[in-house]
Amino acid sequence: MTPTRYSTAVAVVVIALVAGLAAAGTSDLCGVAKTAFSDCTAYVAGGEPVVSRRCCRGLGDIRELAVTAAQRRAVCTCILAEMLAAGAGKINSGRAAGLPAACNVRVGFIPTSPKFNCFRVR
Repeated sequence: MTPTRYSTAVAVVVIALVAGLAAAGTSDLCGVAKTAFSDCTAYVAGGEPVVSRRCCRGLGDIRELAVTAAQRRAVCTCILAEMLAAGAGKINSGRAAGLPAACNVRVGFIPTSPKFNCFRVR
């Protein structure tokens, strides 16, 4: 194979991989975000007295996952669904809003109420 053909073949493979990752990205991102946030749901629903280290670690992971505004909105929507399912619709707004400070993790897209509008996340 000549260098030009080899370069073209590599470029085609890279483009296919990127396209595949982009197509699978949202659902994979949601699953990872739900798993990362799962250690926070009991606290946010009022079932745990303090924020766990695992929750804070998960919050940091979530921040790293969602780089673009579209990813932050998608993650917000997934986490909101997780909160509502795990807490039977009960979200302690104060606890949810205080998670970033309690964990010392700057995250501005964690839902703070059952009616939180994730589509406004930037």
